[in-house]
Amino acid sequence: MKKLLFTILLSIFPLVVFAQHSDSLKLGKSNREFFIKGDRTFKFSEYRKVFTHPEALDYMKKSNTNSTVAQVFGAIGGGFIGLGLAKEIFGNKTAYHNGVAYKIKDKSGWGLIGIGAGAIGIGIPFAIGAKKNLQKAVDTQNQNPGTDETKATSYRLDIRGNSIGLTYTF
Repeated sequence: MKKLLFTILLSIFPLVVFAQHSDSLKLGKSNREFFIKGDRTFKFSEYRKVFTHPEALDYMKKSNTNSTVAQVFGAIGGGFIGLGLAKEIFGNKTAYHNGVAYKIKDKSGWGLIGIGAGAIGIGIPFAIGAKKNLQKAVDTQNQNPGTDETKATSYRLDIRGNSIGLTYTF
């Protein structure tokens, strides 16, 4: 009798573990799974499918704009730093005066490195703003789900790996 009760208890345990799915929105770890809503994953480019609340959508658009500006300034800054370092490493020129060779060091590379560091410094606040607006969008969406999102009651038969399950969504 004890073995039967123990077997029934162990067979019910997986049902309890997989019984509930949350419809809250979470951020993923990669661009392929950037948004996780319930058991579905969305890419970053599919944010219009994820955000249904108008205020959350506005925050998301601000985040996207700030991220683009930060990436542009970061790329420009990285290019200037790379060019400046190349000039500093390979910028030696040889000049001849009265038959004597002189090595002339080109010091314009440090100016380019400074310009690049400044451009990256300009891009950092935009990147921080993009992250804050993204978090505000997720928080707003979780607090106020959109009104146009219809919840339909459905049944689904899930077959995954070694298990079979019946999902009831309401």
